[in-house]
Amino acid sequence: MKRKRSRSETGSTGHGTPGAQFEVFLSFRGPDTRTNFTDSLYHALLDKGIHVFMDKKGIDVGEEISPEIFQAINDSKICIPIFSKEYASSSWCLRELEHMMECRKTEELEVLPIFYDVEPSDVKLETGVYRDALTQHKGKRGAEIVLRWEEALKEVAGIKGWDTKNKGHGKLTRLVAHQVLLKLKASPIHLSDPLVGMHQSVDEVINLLRVESKDIRLVGICGIGGIGKTTLAKVIYHKLSAEFESCSFILDIRQASESSVLVF
Repeated sequence: MKRKRSRSETGSTGHGTPGAQFEVFLSFRGPDTRTNFTDSLYHALLDKGIHVFMDKKGIDVGEEISPEIFQAINDSKICIPIFSKEYASSSWCLRELEHMMECRKTEELEVLPIFYDVEPSDVKLETGVYRDALTQHKGKRGAEIVLRWEEALKEVAGIKGWDTKNKGHGKLTRLVAHQVLLKLKASPIHLSDPLVGMHQSVDEVINLLRVESKDIRLVGICGIGGIGKTTLAKVIYHKLSAEFESCSFILDIRQASESSVLVF
């Protein structure tokens, strides 16, 4: 079954607590994609238990980018810029992108672009789609700043990403969320430090599960209390969960089964 979390559990917010930790930062131009593709991607990531920063407030014309946005990028492991036709018309979006690409050079940050209704050649400034917008920015921001934005656009256009051509948004957002989860190697459960000598037991149980087969397998872990059965199960779940589209971890099946509905 697909595991679900509420927004408060994932810590996803547009203007949350300073210093909050995020795994994915979404960069987009609100009027273009906020209520359609970006919203679908946001919820697909949430359904995977991924912590997402999505600016829900937006800004007024002329408002400067807040330090919180830069901090959210710094805290994230993956940044996903969603390039729409008017993305480059927003100085806010371009400053986000510039900061992402700077962090990509110096930090362990991965940038995964999505070309929503533009081509990589547009982002690379080989056409007038973004080039015209940058020309307009020069009068307000100056040639030096715009040159940095141009370099960031050309660099990100060379990164392999996704495009939305001939793809349903639902299918694509699930694909992106799955790939992000694989890259994060994330587990939606709390995992304490493994016990000494745990690796051999983990490997033995994984061999019994034979996850590459198409059979349904049930493996019981038996023993007296306090020897690490639950920790062993958590470590195995942590190692294997990213290989599946949907998964769940029920810590106490007896307690969960007493309620009328199992919550995942």
